[in-house]
Amino acid sequence: MRLSHLLASLVLSSSIAFAAPTTLATVNGKAITSNDANAFLAKAIPGMSFDKLDPKMKKQVVDQLVNQKLIKDQVLKSGIENTAAFKAQYAAIKDDLAVDMWMKQQMAKITVTDAETKAFYDANGDKMKQGDKKLSYDQVKKEIAQFLKVEKFKAYMNKTTESLRASSKVEVKLP
Repeated sequence: MRLSHLLASLVLSSSIAFAAPTTLATVNGKAITSNDANAFLAKAIPGMSFDKLDPKMKKQVVDQLVNQKLIKDQVLKSGIENTAAFKAQYAAIKDDLAVDMWMKQQMAKITVTDAETKAFYDANGDKMKQGDKKLSYDQVKKEIAQFLKVEKFKAYMNKTTESLRASSKVEVKLP
């Protein structure tokens, strides 16, 4: 019994140690970690990881992260976040981000069945060509599903905005 607890503790502590990010640099006492480097790379090169880079590229990534941190610190010291112009732009970005995230959530809820894609393929068979050759259903199934999902999303958004307009006071004041 004690041996199993010891083994469990060893496995747990080694997995925690393995998962902990490595400190790659510090800037004014704040760590830049391997997690930061991986997040930076994910934006620039999806699927790339810091560990896969050669030493020269790793140095370039760390240097870039250090420079970004120094600039961010300088920006914070400048007080720009307290200006009216910053607050107005931040509010607009925040609203746009919320709308974007909400729309992605709505899109994720939309499903397209195999029956729908097959029915579309059958109804539009004459358009399923590459040159003079008709493409098989399996060749175009993904594209049809994506197209139908977008079309369903457009219809959903039209219905949503019509409903919101009907329940709101909207005045368009164009000449």
